[in-house]
Amino acid sequence: MMITKYSDKEITEIQGEDNKVKEWQNTELAVNSARVNLKKIPEEIGEQINEILSQHPIDLKVWKEMEKLFDHDLAAFIAERQRLLPPELKGFLHDEGMTSYDTEEPAFAQILKESIAVIEKLCFGICETLTAMAPKYRYTIMNGRTHGQEAELQTFGKRCLTWFQVLRFDIGNLKRAQEGLRHSKISGAIGNYGSLDPEIEREALEILGFKPFYGATQIMPREVYAPIGQALCQIVLTLDKIALDIRLGARSGRPIFQEPFGKKQKGSSAMPHKKNTIKCERIAGMARLAKGYLDMIMDNIETWEERAIEQSSVERIAWPDLFHVTAYSLKIMEEVLAGLMIFPDNMLLEVVDSRGCYASSEAKEFLKKLGFDFGITTEDAYRIVQLAAFNAFEPGKSRKELRDIIPTSLSEGDNLLVKAGNIADLGPISIKEIIAEGRLKFSDQLDISEEKVGEWNAILGKMFEDEQRRKKWSQIFLPSYLLRNEAVLYQKILNI
Repeated sequence: MMITKYSDKEITEIQGEDNKVKEWQNTELAVNSARVNLKKIPEEIGEQINEILSQHPIDLKVWKEMEKLFDHDLAAFIAERQRLLPPELKGFLHDEGMTSYDTEEPAFAQILKESIAVIEKLCFGICETLTAMAPKYRYTIMNGRTHGQEAELQTFGKRCLTWFQVLRFDIGNLKRAQEGLRHSKISGAIGNYGSLDPEIEREALEILGFKPFYGATQIMPREVYAPIGQALCQIVLTLDKIALDIRLGARSGRPIFQEPFGKKQKGSSAMPHKKNTIKCERIAGMARLAKGYLDMIMDNIETWEERAIEQSSVERIAWPDLFHVTAYSLKIMEEVLAGLMIFPDNMLLEVVDSRGCYASSEAKEFLKKLGFDFGITTEDAYRIVQLAAFNAFEPGKSRKELRDIIPTSLSEGDNLLVKAGNIADLGPISIKEIIAEGRLKFSDQLDISEEKVGEWNAILGKMFEDEQRRKKWSQIFLPSYLLRNEAVLYQKILNI
């Protein structure tokens, strides 16, 4: 079972043995009530059994001692319950061909329902946090990234919406997966009722809140429960994805956000400057565990004919632990998001550092549409912006010298570090100016001749002589222009 550090109190209680045997007894009492309702046994007998068992909690110590003797936990449970009944009533408990899993399956489904309710409550907590964060940061501009590279602009609020939306989708998956828990079985040793009356199954399950699953064997097919495991694992994987976003944004240099860090916390025992993303890293570990437990649950779909016992030991560990992992991950992520430190200044500096490349797609389209009259082809438009981007990030003379030096000793490395610290930061040159001012330069990184570069510069000089065209060009680099359609996400997702 899950170690205390990662366990959830509510899940521990729900999945614990006290609750399990309580649910077993609920099944047995429901069967007893069904027999009374269907006139299978006298009403006074049913009432006596229900009253005696309800008034006397299950003695777990006695049950465990009997289990050692029987090597069968359900048989031991029945024996522990029967010991409280007078001789004339003992035969009415677990009667008429019931098998162990006639008692255990409805109880197991009920335990899954109760555990899922805990997970849903935790999910809604994170959703509330994200729906508060998204409007707050609706206009906080940041770079989007694809393949780890700077892409187009977005707002941090939009990223919060993305996190919220995928988590909401996962909650929907979990709700749909619960459809299987509408059904259970009390249909005998191989599922064809034997000496059990199908009406007893129907009546007892109705009392417990289930419908019969026609076609079960000795056990419910594990295909019914597998989607729940998949939905739980997917929630953890989504949290891991959010955690990874946070970890990537928290890297040293110019972090754009960091998980909460206590005033007495230590990021590293050796390096005092560290603010390690340990909470998000724990979620990554939980994701690995979740995938392992899901694999076990999926393997349980395979069952020899009407029943073998392989699935039993797996489910005693995999299901509780998967719920613990999911609950722990949700609580940690809620803690991270609620205390997330946001650095809008660094977000803006990242945008500045991208040297206008955040608008490269719009720049390409601008040149493609307006450049036709100047002899700029679609391919030219792409290559002009590409060359401008390469030019923008070309190191200056001092940096280029550093880039080309391979030190041959540590003392030489000392000198180079000092030299690097003394290089003046002249600020980035944007593709906006490079293109509008016709300042493209030849680059040996691209298959474009110096003559072609010269032709493009001449064309660009003519194109941007027009003041109105220059204003339109400048506009496509403004966040208010680039993010004008992001509002639809807030309207569609949050209705604001």
